[in-house]
Amino acid sequence: MIKLHYDEIANRLPVEVCRDFAIFGALSDQAISYLIEEGALFSLKVKEELFSVGERSDSFYIVLEGRIAFYKCSEGNWAFLSDYSPGEQIGFVGMITLQPRVGGAYMETDGSVLEISSELFHAFQIRYPEDFSVMMINLVREISRNLIQVGNMLVDLTADASHKTG
Repeated sequence: MIKLHYDEIANRLPVEVCRDFAIFGALSDQAISYLIEEGALFSLKVKEELFSVGERSDSFYIVLEGRIAFYKCSEGNWAFLSDYSPGEQIGFVGMITLQPRVGGAYMETDGSVLEISSELFHAFQIRYPEDFSVMMINLVREISRNLIQVGNMLVDLTADASHKTG
């Protein structure tokens, strides 16, 4: 992971482009600029690890470029859970629940991410309370969609198993 300064990617990802990302939907340009400038930007190569199981969850990441695959670990078993594309977040649930990472995130392509620490998230809430409320709605919406996707995966697995045993 290589730390970047926003100037290095500003031509590819101006605020006007970032505004179209689901997580930034309906946020003011000032709020988006604040997060990008105050957050930590990183460039990653394909197959590079963003985070691993057991690490502290004191931040979350917004995918700016590329795709990330998330693999969940439970009792030593690993399973692919989801892909994350530009404008989506990964790691928010762990940060909010104060739980260690429950899986590993790996780049599927070269890309870049914006890390939002819990401290920055708190400062954002104080500095931009209206934008913070909108961002929370965006985050809850994305998490809800992920829950539906995971529920569908569970139904598919259960249906496959019941067909094999029935």
